[in-house]
Amino acid sequence: MGRYTDIGITGANGTVGRVLMAGLQHDYALRAITRREVDFASTIASFDSVEGLAEVFHGLEAIIHLGADPSPDAPWDSIRDNNINATYNVFEACVRAGVKRMIFASTNHTMHGHTLRSLPENLDPDKKVKLKLTDPINPDSLYAVSKLFGEQIGKLYSERHDVEFVGMRIGWLIVEDDPTTKRGTDSEDYMRAMWLSHRDCVEAHRCAIEVQTKYLLAYVISGNDRRVFDLEETTKTLGFHPQDNSENRFEPQTRSTE
Repeated sequence: MGRYTDIGITGANGTVGRVLMAGLQHDYALRAITRREVDFASTIASFDSVEGLAEVFHGLEAIIHLGADPSPDAPWDSIRDNNINATYNVFEACVRAGVKRMIFASTNHTMHGHTLRSLPENLDPDKKVKLKLTDPINPDSLYAVSKLFGEQIGKLYSERHDVEFVGMRIGWLIVEDDPTTKRGTDSEDYMRAMWLSHRDCVEAHRCAIEVQTKYLLAYVISGNDRRVFDLEETTKTLGFHPQDNSENRFEPQTRSTE
């Protein structure tokens, strides 16, 4: 067992949540937290109630907060209710329940005003960048703005309430765990840059549970040759060393057509 052992995962029925439930279950005591009944055992919670969430969080040492509207195209009403108000309630519930650490699912979209040509995911070939965590934020959507709210309220609560915070700017994780599903589409370049494999996702969150920190931001993508995020600082501060590279998945067909 590591730094923390009793871990709650909100949004445990989402794509990232299911990967983490499967990948972390043997090393931690996990509590899946969802808004409704799902196809596995979970605790049902309303994210509209701080008091109710505090009861659900009782006895937990850390929360991995994934629950949100995950769409970059989500309308404001959904962003406000599910990504901003709910996130505030989760932080307040952590304080009341004595949760020591918040691991927050932020997003790569907080920086993609620097890299995108359009939405959905479509890299601008004229923007050759390798973004550092210290570069100015440049959100590409209201969704991204809501995640920046999460990062900043995390800073406030780490200082004012001693809730440790790890903000994970997560890349593109897909159910198939195969970046070549985007081969030949407008999103192929984006996938090659932003792919996050299942095992790298699990390892990054394991690091987020174990690392000693008060407040930390990290880029969470695989070690892709075409990445637009610089992973050097994340490697040093989070201790995350990705094992996968999207180019290794694309290479076999590339070689066969040469």
